[in-house]
Amino acid sequence: MKQPLVYLLLGAAMLTLSCENDDNQIPDLDAPVIGPANGHDEIYPHHEDVNASVRDSLFVRFGVEDISGIAQIRVDVHSAFDGHAHGRIKTDFEKLEVDDIYSPDATNPAFRFPQGATQVNIDGPNTHIFYGNNSSRLSGNVLAGPYDFIIQAIDVHGNQTSYDDDSNYLATVYLQRPYAPEIEITNLHDDELEGEAGQPLAVEGFIRKTTHPLSTDIKFLWVRLAEEGDDDHGHGHSANARISGEEDFYEKMWGSSTWREGMSGPDLPSVNELNLEAVFAGENTITIPTDEDHLDLIIWVEDTGGNITRMLYKVHVE
Repeated sequence: MKQPLVYLLLGAAMLTLSCENDDNQIPDLDAPVIGPANGHDEIYPHHEDVNASVRDSLFVRFGVEDISGIAQIRVDVHSAFDGHAHGRIKTDFEKLEVDDIYSPDATNPAFRFPQGATQVNIDGPNTHIFYGNNSSRLSGNVLAGPYDFIIQAIDVHGNQTSYDDDSNYLATVYLQRPYAPEIEITNLHDDELEGEAGQPLAVEGFIRKTTHPLSTDIKFLWVRLAEEGDDDHGHGHSANARISGEEDFYEKMWGSSTWREGMSGPDLPSVNELNLEAVFAGENTITIPTDEDHLDLIIWVEDTGGNITRMLYKVHVE
């Protein structure tokens, strides 16, 4: 009669031990980790990437890992034209707006991954973001300019990546189009401008309205000389989001901005073509500061159609 009781007590002890082990397990409180895809060293697109006018898509490549399993990945692309004010203007062009959700039951088969997967690699042509040609996400022509590219992820326990701890991935990329203003600097040496401390910076070249049928007049020019890497940013501070910065060694504006409230200056010398050597003459001369080895020259140009061309040139100080 005692044998069944022994089995009963043994079973109760094992159940108690199992519950205690479950209680002693450390819960997963960590968000997924966003990084390069397998076999690669970098996430694409990079921060500060410039998509040349001959390209018609954003190259997307990254990976996500989580020990408990990944529930959802989100890829968000939105314009950074106006410093996150999200203003609207009447224009014949369209902003690129993307909200791609990757999950086990995603509507788009290219965005699906296995239930409970601890590692997901996004690496293939089906996940690239097209804004030109027949595969374009848009019905019309994309607005050229800066766009924020964001990756977010959540695991099966609800742990999410965030901006607060920089576990989201955030990059600003610049889409160039053949109808947006063209910037050409002709006195670059190994892709850099060169100059001497305390002397004027020689900048030769042009800003032009192109011959493309959709090209419109130049409307606004904004030029800054800043410390190297001064445009690095977190959420809420998109590249060139500052209206004015005391840290800049030089900042000038001509015309009136469509996207940046309150940003304006004297009339542009021309709405078709600007000779940079003439623009940066006299009281507009760019003087190189002392005690600096490398600087960034940032040129931002808008046309009346709302397109932006923005270029950053490294300045080597001798």
